[in-house]
Amino acid sequence: MVWEREIAIEGKNFRVTISDEYEALRSALAEGRAVIGLWDRERTDQCLSPAAYLVESLSDLTPEFLERVVRRKEGLPWNITSTRRLLIREFAAPDADEIPEEPDGGRDGELFCSRETLEIYVRQQYGFYEYGIWALYDKDKKIIVGKAGIFNLDTADNEELSSFIKKNDTPLELGYHIFTPYRRQGYAREACQAILTYAAASLTETIYARVLEENRASVSLLKSLGFQLKGRTHSGSASRQCLYEWSCL
Repeated sequence: MVWEREIAIEGKNFRVTISDEYEALRSALAEGRAVIGLWDRERTDQCLSPAAYLVESLSDLTPEFLERVVRRKEGLPWNITSTRRLLIREFAAPDADEIPEEPDGGRDGELFCSRETLEIYVRQQYGFYEYGIWALYDKDKKIIVGKAGIFNLDTADNEELSSFIKKNDTPLELGYHIFTPYRRQGYAREACQAILTYAAASLTETIYARVLEENRASVSLLKSLGFQLKGRTHSGSASRQCLYEWSCL
């Protein structure tokens, strides 16, 4: 069977096709529509491969879910949350033109400076995980002032820090980078506080952060956000790395 839904996003109407049939999904996708597969767990012969998203019931088709599916299909950034000054949203490829190349550009900073690499990041990171590094857009100035977000914590190269992490399935890490002209204006704390609130409601109850011990500004920020020191590296490197933990419990 085939069902149709319509949703308005940014003043434009989009049709979404929902079906439990392969051919119906394939045809709708070929016509440029967003599609959702209706999965029946009792059927072993069901193929819904044209659909990137599946539901088990039509009652799962909330307006928020439909909007997310359409935005993924159309390459439109998802709005994560907002603060008094900031709209925190996903990046889109054209944003690369606004990203300055800074030596302390944060996690994988170079990825955000090219449309090509940013487009790949958007498709692979957001499309698979539904979280990542997001754009910090000043609503009044109408500019991107930095980036911040949540990503998978990888301590494969640091066994000392990994010993302090709770044995949950996918530990997540908070990261941020405010562009040089907009520092010391409170953007980092404003953004990170909102992201932690979002993460606690939508992702996980525990968030980690790594910082060099000498980075007093970041250490102070983490403490003000409620992070607790979990441990430090004690290797012979010149700069010790600290692991902080935040919990909403």
